[in-house]
Amino acid sequence: MEEIDRIFGAIYNRFASRAVNEREISVLAQRSNTINREYVLGDTVEHLKLLKSKKLNLPKHFDARLRWPLCWSVHVVANQGGCGSCWAISAASVMSDRLCIATNYSNQKQISAEDLISCCTECGGCQGSHWALSAFIYWRNHGVVTGGDYGSFEGCKPYTTAPNCGSPCSFEYYRRKISPACQKTCQPLYGLSYEEDLISSQKAYWIRAQKGNSEIMPSVQQTVEEVTGNDNPTELIKREIYLYGPILACFTAREDFQHYHSGIYQTINSTISKELYGHCAKLLGWGEEDNFKYWLYMNTWGRNWGDYGFFRVSQSELPEEAIAGLP
Repeated sequence: MEEIDRIFGAIYNRFASRAVNEREISVLAQRSNTINREYVLGDTVEHLKLLKSKKLNLPKHFDARLRWPLCWSVHVVANQGGCGSCWAISAASVMSDRLCIATNYSNQKQISAEDLISCCTECGGCQGSHWALSAFIYWRNHGVVTGGDYGSFEGCKPYTTAPNCGSPCSFEYYRRKISPACQKTCQPLYGLSYEEDLISSQKAYWIRAQKGNSEIMPSVQQTVEEVTGNDNPTELIKREIYLYGPILACFTAREDFQHYHSGIYQTINSTISKELYGHCAKLLGWGEEDNFKYWLYMNTWGRNWGDYGFFRVSQSELPEEAIAGLP
């Protein structure tokens, strides 16, 4: 811990080293291998060509919370609790942000992570995600209803997993947790039917695709690289966030990441900190401190973890998967 703390701010997290690899768990359900390449690509080629054409003078510092301060969802830090749903919580948060941004603050509805976990069978569940874009493909093709955090009774389908097992929770919780059954009904205190509450998007796409469970992923990665060419992936990710809002970003987390408390996280010697699991979070900005460039993320482990639920990572550490969609 002392060596880690000299690189970035860390405090002992008694729940660390107890969470399992959510990405490895999802290999148990490889439904995604039967899905064709065109489906997995979504609207990637069209959108990346458009993104490449955008020549912007990007700022040195950018924070979606400051750029769109009236979007309530951009400030909310959720807690996934004992469900391996980082992919769904982060995706739903990104969808909510982008819905607010695209409507110039007029639509402040919070998209339901619970609906994604229970009804998007090709996405995954409480044992992780099959492939990262699946939630956004589902949003585009089927729509997702609204739903707030655990115990909120907000929206059609609020989150049902209690956040009372740690930050992050032990693997034992993920292993025992059965994904909720898909119920296309709203909670009784909500005034709309499930069908009336559905919200769909127009596009779903990759911005970066370097890793994933599905056997189709190497083909997706090749297509993304062919379209982006020599364009700097850091630049493309920044353009996407600057123009349209936060994105879903997935990466390999190490043991020391669970102890993060402040500062700019960077991977240290693997003999000190081993790889633990694949993890998804919301990427909402970037900046520079003492000539050290960083990414700004929101995590899914509640406000008691990290910097009040947020964390910063060296810009040299690009997300393995970067995904988004447009309402």
